[in-house]
Amino acid sequence: MSVSQNGWPVNPPRTLRTVPGTTVRITVADGPAGDVLIHVLEQIDKRVEDIDLNSTRGELDDWGHADRPIRGSTETSNHASATAVDVNSTRHPLGATGTFTPAQVAEIRRILAEVDNVVRWGGDWSRPDPMHFEIDAAYPRVAAVAARLAGGGNTPTPAPTGRPTLQRGSQGPDVALVQRYLAVTPADGIYGAVTEAAVRRYQTGQRLAPDGIVGPATWARISTGLGTTGPVRPGGGTPPAPPSSGSRPTIRRGSTGDHVKTLQRWLGLTVDGRFGAATEAKVRRYQAMKGLTADGIVGPRTWAAMGL
Repeated sequence: MSVSQNGWPVNPPRTLRTVPGTTVRITVADGPAGDVLIHVLEQIDKRVEDIDLNSTRGELDDWGHADRPIRGSTETSNHASATAVDVNSTRHPLGATGTFTPAQVAEIRRILAEVDNVVRWGGDWSRPDPMHFEIDAAYPRVAAVAARLAGGGNTPTPAPTGRPTLQRGSQGPDVALVQRYLAVTPADGIYGAVTEAAVRRYQTGQRLAPDGIVGPATWARISTGLGTTGPVRPGGGTPPAPPSSGSRPTIRRGSTGDHVKTLQRWLGLTVDGRFGAATEAKVRRYQAMKGLTADGIVGPRTWAAMGL
């Protein structure tokens, strides 16, 4: 049996599927590999960038199955096994760097952590391919993730973080880290009612149990967003908080200007500098995902969550 680079069979049974919440249709393998890829694309559309966007020239730029070798190689591409997809390819071409913002990259890593990293991203390669996502695990692991997703679960297998469990009454630098990450002010290191409420909102947006307790699963999600790649030792240093957004004005529907353009660029929207219905809808989705008040108004907390 001929297989692609990741070991999956070439030209398997496959289906042209619509990514939920979009008009995008991509051909992926039938079964768990396709299910996981479609889930990842759905999350990217909701939380990273609108994948309904076509190229500036108007053609479709989201691709799935293609029976071909890897570009520049004789090895069979994972597209041939319908276990790879390219999304918004004209905005994130092969070899390009910096086409996603740091905050978007953090969100991509968070999405991949949610599927136990059975999907890898081409943006991490030595020759970057930021449009590209592919299955990077054998059938049993992928099937287990697909079964969990089909059951309504979205919690990654918690990785040990070396961080203590935090709850109402906790104090210290780990509490301050969570407060900065969730844009709780002041970040005073005291876990009170405001911090607990912010944690519950974040957990709800991340489809975790909204118990207000920062345990292994919540730490795993936060650590992914901070860009940590392995266990963090207690006292081993605190990852940097998002940059201050104090210079950004509060903007909402009806606002215009350069700050709106910055927001639209970050959200992957058409950049026209006018805060209209499409921009507001995307902001609301992002705020809900981050556990913020989904009011469509971009104030200090939303700016801080975006790292802008």
